Amino acid sequence: MLSSLHMEISDVEHALLDVDTSVINYDKLQKLYENRPLQEEIQAIEKASAKVTKDEGALDKPEQFLFELSKIPHFSERMHCIIFQPGFTENLTIIDSKLNNLKLTCQTLLSEKGVQSVMSLILAVGNHMNGGSRVRGQADGFNIEILPNLRDVKSQDNSTSLLYYVVHSYRSLYVPSGEAENAKFPLPEPADVGQAALVNFDDVLSEMKKIDRDISDCSKQAAKVIQGSEDNQQPFKDIMDKFLARANKSLKEVRESFAECQTQFDQVCMYYSWKPKSGKEPTPKTFFSQWVAFTSEFKDVWKKEQQRVIKEKVIEAKLRIQQKRALVQKPPTQKAKPEGLKARLMKKRKS
Repeated sequence: MLSSLHMEISDVEHALLDVDTSVINYDKLQKLYENRPLQEEIQAIEKASAKVTKDEGALDKPEQFLFELSKIPHFSERMHCIIFQPGFTENLTIIDSKLNNLKLTCQTLLSEKGVQSVMSLILAVGNHMNGGSRVRGQADGFNIEILPNLRDVKSQDNSTSLLYYVVHSYRSLYVPSGEAENAKFPLPEPADVGQAALVNFDDVLSEMKKIDRDISDCSKQAAKVIQGSEDNQQPFKDIMDKFLARANKSLKEVRESFAECQTQFDQVCMYYSWKPKSGKEPTPKTFFSQWVAFTSEFKDVWKKEQQRVIKEKVIEAKLRIQQKRALVQKPPTQKAKPEGLKARLMKKRKS
């Protein structure tokens, strides 16, 4: 395994002492760390090395590499601290991205005028359809569980759906004719809603706790190196001090973002009066699952309407061009000249 990494011990030493991965990247260091020699193996190699000095043979190349690796001060702790950094950044970025997407999706559902207009249309159409009922025909709101079912409510001739009618009505009422081709989609993006539905607050909390433990462990490993390497503290100490300070700050910011997410999610559930039928506390999965299919199907119809508008404008443009060409190609009618042959014949007939 070690031979397949194609590493020189001098390069490894430079990477570990100077915290420089320009020659040996993180992936190779990760594999080296996974195959690092344990204390018992180091002792066995040292015994074998002692025999070499007595002309009893030479160490094999892998053993020689591990022997020289063990001579680098705190090689294991140094490797741990170096390879921890990119993994930490990636994991925290993933969590932060999830939380930001959920916050933005909640904000859209809470304050976007387009969403409010769509909801108002659905309510108005529902009341109109239930106009014969004093109770259902005068509703002040509706359960968002009906949203995925709008596509299934068909017209009498089965040629269109309630979802299509809502999209068409929204575009007619709220989209200026000059902006019909590039009108802003009024709902959250279906992909964002789908990602928001995947967020599990308990899992995110567990992930943040694990990252906190990992930072603490990395800090301990760094302390071992600094305290036990008087001659080789720098630049390791300065680099790790800066990284650990930045890591703790970043984790604090993500924790604050997590708290904001929970608050905004509670607000959006309250705004839409959402409570699962199971009686359990609302979760992003149970809430946003009502929106995933609706936003996706709404966008499909939205795109079709945009394509229809574009086709109509293309047809109108072609007609205008054809009309202009017809006017150009039509020969102009000329009035008969008074002294012309036709005029003289007409005059002769009259006389």
